[in-house]
Amino acid sequence: MVFEKNETKINEVSSLKNNRSKNFIMDTRSIVADYIKYRLQNSGFTWDNDGRPANVSPNSVQIAMRTLGDEFEERFSSRFDDLINQLNINDENAYETYTAIVNEIFSDSINWGRIVALFGFSGRFAVRCYELNKTHLVDNLLEWLTTYVDTRLSSWMNTHNNWQGFMEFQSGSGEHKIDSPWPSFKTLLSCAAAVGALTIGAILSQKS
Repeated sequence: MVFEKNETKINEVSSLKNNRSKNFIMDTRSIVADYIKYRLQNSGFTWDNDGRPANVSPNSVQIAMRTLGDEFEERFSSRFDDLINQLNINDENAYETYTAIVNEIFSDSINWGRIVALFGFSGRFAVRCYELNKTHLVDNLLEWLTTYVDTRLSSWMNTHNNWQGFMEFQSGSGEHKIDSPWPSFKTLLSCAAAVGALTIGAILSQKS
């Protein structure tokens, strides 16, 4: 009888963990889909393959990501645009190109600011795909970004209160946004070097 109770308890705990894992993945995907759609709409493009009902209202996390993504792009748009615009994105190299830059964003540390940078870059990458008439790659991008967050960043996020921690960061009550949490200029240089898109001298000449 005791064994049966213990086995039931173990099954309940396992089920709870699985449900939490599923919810985390679903939450990530919805945040990714919302941001990509938002960024494309702001650039005058329509993308309806996000798997969500039409005219759905964004939740608080999605709104926070939109807000911080806008803040990031306002600060770094010229540098990322220069990099993005010189990428020769095609069906064969899109994943490798995207992954090379994303890995450089987190090459020396992870924080919420860099996660925002990940979304900001991904949104701009989606826009570039549309500009090059590679709209089908945006469906792939949804999977790439969701998978990256749920695998490569999940351990760090689990120790930083997951998306609730992100909300605390956005409000300034958690991992504060002092001393600039955004990727450094050095990191942006590394991103360019990772794909050979720009020379160091070209970027330095544009430094403000």
